[in-house]
Amino acid sequence: MTFKSKLDQIIEYAKGMSVLYVEDEALIRDNNKFFLDTIFSDVQTASNGSEGLKFYEKKAFDIVITDIIMPELNGVMMVRKIKELNPKQPIIITSASEESAHLLELINLGVAQFLLKPIKTEQIISILSEVVTNIYNQRKVDELTVHLKQELLHQTTLLEQYKEVVDASTIVTKTNTYGKIIYANDLFCQKTGYSLDEILLKSHRLIRHPDMSKELYQNLWVTILDKKIWNGTIKNIKKNGDNYIAETTIKPILDEFGSIIEFISISHDVTELYEINDEIWQTQHEMLSLLGEVGETRSQETGNHVRRVAKYSKLFAELYGLDEEQVRLVYSAAPMHDIGKIGIADAILLKPGKLDFDEYEVMKTHSSIGYDILKHSARPLLQAAAIIALEHHEKWDGSGYPNAVSGDKIHIYGRIIALADVFDALSCERVYKKAWPIEKIIELIVAERGCHFDPTLVDLFMDNIEKFTDIAFKYKD
Repeated sequence: MTFKSKLDQIIEYAKGMSVLYVEDEALIRDNNKFFLDTIFSDVQTASNGSEGLKFYEKKAFDIVITDIIMPELNGVMMVRKIKELNPKQPIIITSASEESAHLLELINLGVAQFLLKPIKTEQIISILSEVVTNIYNQRKVDELTVHLKQELLHQTTLLEQYKEVVDASTIVTKTNTYGKIIYANDLFCQKTGYSLDEILLKSHRLIRHPDMSKELYQNLWVTILDKKIWNGTIKNIKKNGDNYIAETTIKPILDEFGSIIEFISISHDVTELYEINDEIWQTQHEMLSLLGEVGETRSQETGNHVRRVAKYSKLFAELYGLDEEQVRLVYSAAPMHDIGKIGIADAILLKPGKLDFDEYEVMKTHSSIGYDILKHSARPLLQAAAIIALEHHEKWDGSGYPNAVSGDKIHIYGRIIALADVFDALSCERVYKKAWPIEKIIELIVAERGCHFDPTLVDLFMDNIEKFTDIAFKYKD
């Protein structure tokens, strides 16, 4: 850096800085003040240590420049007094070589900058550059620190308010890496009925509902230990035995090295929403059951027929491994399997004897009629009912109707109803037939394995025959 550029930088950095210059020799004092005035906007001079100390006690200065040997109060004593007032005060000492005995004492007082008399311009510029730059940088640091403190206070205030909002409406817990609860907000305690002392360092197993599968929690832990966010619906049990359902998000909290230090769980109680949805679903189920019963009554079937087929179908769906939503769809849509019979003429539908070929062909159209009635709805439940109405007379070997599809091209809903419907038809007495003995029914179903019926469903039926006969007995006509 050139002399001029260094001087320009000092002038730029020194804006707003004040200097106290103490020198007993008037000529030296006046000459150096003239030079200092070109750099600093505020330069105060004093002719001895006593005068300089009085100025300093009235006003703080950014830089103190002082001689050592002076009347009344020498520079060393003045520096000692100033350091008592402000230990961090930047001080520059001007000294002649014969005054070196005082230098060690000044160094011990924390003075680091010395100018040798007679003062040379290059020397004072170098020392001032160091001192002014240090003061300038410290000011920037102080300003930044103040700004950061203000910003931190601002952010902390905001975070506290955000936390108040979250705590007022959201269930919040934190767990350590072992799954032990290390924090829970008031809403968690209100919802569960447990006090904070009762749940601290306990696991969430304390509120785990037995309806929740182990697989769900295994998946949850695999996800969060992989440092990913887990979202899901969890049914919990309160201290008093009541239940509540929570939409839950669990996020791993990582340190600066990317290691998991804790987990935070945020949940919303959606029990009321689920109860409303369940009520809507039950209403839909009852409506379809009633419609199914109306259709079956017209064809001289009993209302219990649709109830039993629905129960059998639900059991088949569960055994087959369908998810909860599909099980509910099959269960509620099953009563609509023969709804298309409302489009069949009484002369055919109510004929006491065996149908001839043409009549049977008309009867078979009930599958397509039922499908046409239901197919236009976008509702998942009615879409499921449309599939069931269309495909419940299809056969595994492709010999069924109306489209002669085979194997797993037949929707699982259709395959389930096909077996459930035949089992009920054979096991119940009608005006036109006696009920078959269970042994004969089993014999037929096994014989139709891979022909009429899905082999997997037949195997499930055989492995759980008592569960199906229990339904038959419970809902018998």
